[in-house]
Amino acid sequence: MKIGLDIRTINKPKSGVGYYVTNLIREFQSIDATNEYFMISNNHSYESEFRSLGNFTNFKTWISNENHIIGDLWESFYLPHLLSNKNVDVFHGPAFMIPLRSVGFRTVVTIHDVVAFTRTETVPKKYALYMRILLNQVVRKVDKIIAPSISTKSDLIKYLNTPEEKIHVVYNAVSPQYSPAPPGHDQEEIKRKFGIRNKYILFAGNLEPRKNLTRLMEAFNMALPKLNEEYQLVICGKRGWLYQDILRTYEKFNLNNEIILTNYVTEQDLINLYQSADIFAFPTLYEGFGFPPLEAMGCGVPVITSNVSSLPEIVGDAAVLVNPLDTGEISEAIVTMAHSEALREELKKKGLKRSALFSWKDTARKTLDIYDSVF
Repeated sequence: MKIGLDIRTINKPKSGVGYYVTNLIREFQSIDATNEYFMISNNHSYESEFRSLGNFTNFKTWISNENHIIGDLWESFYLPHLLSNKNVDVFHGPAFMIPLRSVGFRTVVTIHDVVAFTRTETVPKKYALYMRILLNQVVRKVDKIIAPSISTKSDLIKYLNTPEEKIHVVYNAVSPQYSPAPPGHDQEEIKRKFGIRNKYILFAGNLEPRKNLTRLMEAFNMALPKLNEEYQLVICGKRGWLYQDILRTYEKFNLNNEIILTNYVTEQDLINLYQSADIFAFPTLYEGFGFPPLEAMGCGVPVITSNVSSLPEIVGDAAVLVNPLDTGEISEAIVTMAHSEALREELKKKGLKRSALFSWKDTARKTLDIYDSVF
């Protein structure tokens, strides 16, 4: 079988979808020496991720110049022609998109979330409209859909009237490097790098409305008097869309440098920040899967997260769940966890066990099974 794989999301800085694609390919290299892979990119970022690709004769890469023309036209007209000429049997679009004309090949798509339907107020209006039109077309045309959670599968059925038999739930995972700090780990080094002077509560993710950062900062401000000024809030991530209200809230509450915005950090710095954190807080409004809580658990950090969308399904009983719309409840959870070493230790142990249930090798094997089912 010849598999076409869109790897254009592997760029810098890497997104959650970029991590998904990167880890899929690494595991395909590990477990599949039989099928051929034809990977399509529009940049050379993948080269630093897969320096060993030259050793795998069943992996080939083609670089497009679609950035120089309208991407949707390229996908609709040129890409189907290219895949047909390369004798591709199955094409996987791992980031919502597939060619809407398929000539001689079957299609699989990964739909990571349907935020354009469920939380339209958290995304730009043009993006919401575009994604609604796109996804309505994609779910009709595609042969199989991969959803990263039962929650996302339910949303696809509810909002897009997708036939249930088209949808396969395949969980994402966390990479092995998201693990507890090794013996002798110097917590102070990463703290010095980012100006952290106290114990800290960490958030990781883009600065955008869906991540609910205004309420998190308000909740932290409410909690501060009960924390005896022993904690800071560290918000780690690049600016996303509609971030202006988040910065205004930051300026309002950050009177004594209790809140730190790091901007984008390297993956190694992110891991070090996880490993040195005391609490991880992720009161997001909606996630199709949600990598950060699992990453934090893998690093041995107790987690507070939301009781909505996919989060309860992913974290199980290994986190404190809160109503993300209730600032008081978020604040109370922070105070309770900060004051209870027993609770933190219990959640650390549960979190390590929970995160270990998710494996990229498992994700890759189940994805290959879906390719086989449409071939």
